[in-house]
Amino acid sequence: MYNRRIDIVIISTSLQLENILAKAYESDESFLSFTTVEQISKLDQYNMDILIDDTFAGSMASVKSGDISTAVVLCITKQQVALLTKSVENQLADIWLKPFDPKLIQFQFRKLIGEVMLKRKYRLSQIYMDALINNMPDLIWFKRLDGIHVKVNNEFCHTVGKAKQDIEGHDHYHIWNIDKEEYENSEYVCLDTDSIVIASKTPGVFDEKVEGRRGLRQLKTYKTPIFDDNGELIGTVGAAQDVTELKNMDAELEVILKTMPFAILVQDLNGRVLNINPKFEEYFRIKKEDIIGITYNILGVKTTNDANVPDRIFNEQDKELCLQYDNTDMILKIHREPIYDFFENLIGNLYIYREITVERNFEEQLKKMAYTDELTGLFTRRYLYEYIDNNTTISQLHLLYMDLDNFKFINDTYGHHYGDILLKNIGTVLREIFPHDVCVRMGGDEFLIAIIGEVSVAEIEEQAQKLLADITTCFHIMPGAEPLSFSIGIATFAGDHPVHLDELLEKSDIALYKAKKNGKNQYAIYQPSMKKQ
Repeated sequence: MYNRRIDIVIISTSLQLENILAKAYESDESFLSFTTVEQISKLDQYNMDILIDDTFAGSMASVKSGDISTAVVLCITKQQVALLTKSVENQLADIWLKPFDPKLIQFQFRKLIGEVMLKRKYRLSQIYMDALINNMPDLIWFKRLDGIHVKVNNEFCHTVGKAKQDIEGHDHYHIWNIDKEEYENSEYVCLDTDSIVIASKTPGVFDEKVEGRRGLRQLKTYKTPIFDDNGELIGTVGAAQDVTELKNMDAELEVILKTMPFAILVQDLNGRVLNINPKFEEYFRIKKEDIIGITYNILGVKTTNDANVPDRIFNEQDKELCLQYDNTDMILKIHREPIYDFFENLIGNLYIYREITVERNFEEQLKKMAYTDELTGLFTRRYLYEYIDNNTTISQLHLLYMDLDNFKFINDTYGHHYGDILLKNIGTVLREIFPHDVCVRMGGDEFLIAIIGEVSVAEIEEQAQKLLADITTCFHIMPGAEPLSFSIGIATFAGDHPVHLDELLEKSDIALYKAKKNGKNQYAIYQPSMKKQ
């Protein structure tokens, strides 16, 4: 309790009583302040806790004039006791008989101080209680077992639309303006939940609806039984949060989730599912009631393809996801949005899965068009550059740069249509001879084979020789005409530093020039001296 002074006023012609009483009480909770006056009329105000009247002549005036919270003590003789009226006796806290016995007076004084302190603690408890419940934003009420409300707070009054004097001392039907028959035929459960708490003698949490001054409200109520000092159940205390707006927001959110064309997953930080929408159920073939409240880690799930659950095949973890249903792919783009509380603490994550199957297929077609030569079906120069740049594991790279000998003569003699057929067939031959390597049409009648990995120069020469032989034997233009042939330039790279493709292409091109100069239909391996020449 807060430390406070106890004001004691003594009406007496001497300081005898003050001297006796000053030695009677010591406490850490309060301290005593004595004032002795000869007449009560000499006091400026009646702000006192105890009034001790040692002058029987002034006793009547002191009793009538004192504050109702003041404890009044009359100091009188046995003969004067008979002169007191019932109305005066009812206003007295105690009677001290004269002549005074100091020990008896000190004992009675300590008892009186105890009663004053008890009353003060009771008043402060009431103040504490009122200050607490009236500053709460929730509805708070105390009920007896018969349903009578003995105390409510301001928010309760505001919700009901009635003053406290119209609520305290009344039951549920009177307070909410509803009769028993209407209650029993409605969805209201307030009295039912009271019965549950009383019967179980344990706290409970409930969802309740009430009709207040602001219309129908949805409440989340917390009810607890109250026991007296003997352990007997005497009533209940309840607190209710008005969650109508939150429920409306939940309903709006559910509508939004249901109408969203994307699959949505809401999880807490432990991976437990808080909500999903119908699209999620459709995409992942799982029911909402089977997943809410449990840990569902999509990244960790890999199942066999059956009638209910799709395969999870990841293109890019946390970015894209490929689901396969009966060998039919669905590609989903993943977007994660962190969820923060009011204090900016991360409390969960919202995942959006948007189907991009058509987009990805279109992109793949465009990429295939950009990476594939339309005529020969070989890779393009663009693919070669991107493949080498993106492949960080290359430690050895070998290029065979080749050019058809006298292709211009073939085009001029037999026409471009025949030349195109010839180039297309050459593409087929290159893929057959180099099935595991990158076969590229660099443009016109120029081709390139990129061999990645540990291959000896002797093996490369063997493949180059086979290519020259196959081209010569497979393609005869016309009877009596020269057979088709290739000139090939070979350049190799091995080392720990990154591959400089342009530099290696330049070397293979120089070697190709050397093969042409030496008479065509042959290969040449790059040597540093070739660049000088």
